[in-house]
Amino acid sequence: MSLVFVHGVNVRKGEVYDREIAFRNLHFAEVLYPQLGKRLEQSAIYNPYWGDLGASLSNDYPFLPRGAYQMLWKKRNAIESIELADSLSLSEDADAFDHVALDPEAPLLSIAKNASLDDAIDLLWSFIQEDVSDPEVSVSVAKLAQRALNYVHTDEGKDWLESLKSDDELVERLLSFLQAELPESMTKKETSVPGQPQQSLKASGSFLKTAREKLSKRIAHHKSRLKESVQDIRLRIRKSAVGTTARVFNEPLRAMFHKQSALLIGDAFSYFSSRGDTTTAAPIAQRVIESLQEAQKQAKANGEELVVIGHSMGGVILCDIVTCYGQDIPIDVLITVGSQYPLFADLQMFPGINGAPRPIKRPENVKRWFNVIDPHDFLGYPASHIFEGVEDYHLPTYSLGAASHTDYFNRPSFYFQLARRLSDYLPVM
Repeated sequence: MSLVFVHGVNVRKGEVYDREIAFRNLHFAEVLYPQLGKRLEQSAIYNPYWGDLGASLSNDYPFLPRGAYQMLWKKRNAIESIELADSLSLSEDADAFDHVALDPEAPLLSIAKNASLDDAIDLLWSFIQEDVSDPEVSVSVAKLAQRALNYVHTDEGKDWLESLKSDDELVERLLSFLQAELPESMTKKETSVPGQPQQSLKASGSFLKTAREKLSKRIAHHKSRLKESVQDIRLRIRKSAVGTTARVFNEPLRAMFHKQSALLIGDAFSYFSSRGDTTTAAPIAQRVIESLQEAQKQAKANGEELVVIGHSMGGVILCDIVTCYGQDIPIDVLITVGSQYPLFADLQMFPGINGAPRPIKRPENVKRWFNVIDPHDFLGYPASHIFEGVEDYHLPTYSLGAASHTDYFNRPSFYFQLARRLSDYLPVM
């Protein structure tokens, strides 16, 4: 089979880009396609990169807030400040934030019971990946995720959840099922006994338990920091007049959000402004078209299906291609994830479907097309209301803020669930 993945905005080559490609390719090959009873070779995965054709920002980011700024209103005196604080009705209860759902003593179990087992496994595996640098081990870890997800979706896997009382029980239960064959680099024990074989199950248990302990410590730390922050805010409001500085503007997270937003806007403008008429694709689209043509040629030669996936702006580019510039490229299944093409279609931004009667018919060269959105993702739009023959599926990841838009492909369970839905569209071997 052949698979093409088209990335979205704010993607530039570097260590993060290389890591993301390696993670996606690994989970496409070891989690998604095995669920379909198929094998996907690394050489059959195409990742057309177009970030170099996107927007270019100044090195000093002159649009970012920096330094101190005067408040719009003038300072209050000290008495007025205290009255202001009282009027905010801030609770003095030190346990005001104890409603945080994650129990530091059993974070995995609380996630599994309050959200889903998939979420617990995603978190557990994200901590395991932090300690893995060997490519061979990464493959084994991905296979472990696929096996674990498979198990928790069986009747047996669902039944035992309610009986669990600790994270240790959850981890031990997973281990008793996995029985994974891991490479030596992952199965070595700290102390070995001569004449006794390595115990891969025990070694993999060490990985899982270490990941669980890291998660517990991190949750406890963040919960403590949250309370400290609230206490500090309360103290500063009561002791100080309204300040003249806006320190929050200089926080690293704020700066990061500004940069991401700037590249998002810039990449979108770069794409649409460089596009010609109905016969001239934008340079970005042309690069993707070349990968699609090569992948389709390979799939046809092997008598296999072509699956195409577009994330965010990648879905916009693919919509432009299949409705106008690449209508001669047959695609078996097109999957768009967290994308904005329904919005741009409504804004008449696609020359191939401008003025088309609503709902817009699915292009003939695309056999099946479905769209995935996280209800918390403010940059993902449903497509079925404007496109006929495009099916919407929602996937709540429970990620916060911008992470809800970027985390789809960072979760092993996403590939697992994607395969389950894909089995409705492709023959399962």
